[in-house]
Amino acid sequence: MSGRKTAMLTLGAIIVSTGISSNIAQAATTSAPARPQARTRVVSATVGQYLQKGYEQMRKGNYEAAVRILAAAVTADPDSVSARRYLAFALLRHGSLQEAMYQLIIIQKMAKATPFDNYTLGEAYSKMGRLNDAENCFREALKTNPNYDPARASLIKTLSSVGKYDDAFAECLTGYKAAKTDLLSRYYRILYQNVQEQKLSLRRIQEATSAAGAATGATGTTTTVQSPQQTPAQTQSRTVGETR
Repeated sequence: MSGRKTAMLTLGAIIVSTGISSNIAQAATTSAPARPQARTRVVSATVGQYLQKGYEQMRKGNYEAAVRILAAAVTADPDSVSARRYLAFALLRHGSLQEAMYQLIIIQKMAKATPFDNYTLGEAYSKMGRLNDAENCFREALKTNPNYDPARASLIKTLSSVGKYDDAFAECLTGYKAAKTDLLSRYYRILYQNVQEQKLSLRRIQEATSAAGAATGATGTTTTVQSPQQTPAQTQSRTVGETR
């Protein structure tokens, strides 16, 4: 595997570790609404266990198992924003876009969106081809947390996909300057190279298309239709007929 692919895959682990708190039990407790204290402890402990198990499955990349576990967490406590948040992320990674969007919409009604929520929503929009909406979500995530690298990385890819290369380059440089680890610095360099390659590839396609169009136009202007030439025999035959 190339160094570039290795760095790209490693960032996937960074996205999970930075987007989802490893302190699952605390997140579950703080997100639960007021309820009788004894029941709160039981529900929080149950949900916390589910979230911890789901988190571990996501770190392994086993999103199918994570979806099952986190769905059980939501069933145990439908009011847990954390449970729905992690379930939405797992559904997204599993490719269940509509289900992920459903959870994200519910979260928006339950609590103020976090950078992670906006990032996850942006990823869902991106996979659905709604790139303008995806861009807005990633920018919203960065507005709240300018150092949220997963959102910036996805924003760069989105900007490059819609041809906003200058904006993509600017985001690469911003992320590179703010990178706190060598891995992130390397990743932003790779993203910068990818944007350059995509821009160059588009330019080559445009030049090839333009050249092909020019060649077709030139051929069309030089093509003429000539009237048929009479042979000596045809001329002689017509002359004989005219003299009769």
